[in-house]
Amino acid sequence: MAKKKKAFPAIKKKNQGKFTKWAMANGFKDACSAAAAVMKSPKKYSETIVKQANYANNFGCSMKKK
Repeated sequence: MAKKKKAFPAIKKKNQGKFTKWAMANGFKDACSAAAAVMKSPKKYSETIVKQANYANNFGCSMKKK
């Protein structure tokens, strides 16, 4: 029996763009470079930023590379 695919985890409308805005305010050129930097040293950042960076890496940045 085949596994059923899970639905794409959508971002709530009120949270869209928050990580990109944070990345630009903190001197990163884009969200993907910020996500990579956060994931290299997650202890330097808040839990929320790490979660947003992980989401960006898994769904946003990985799709841009293809």
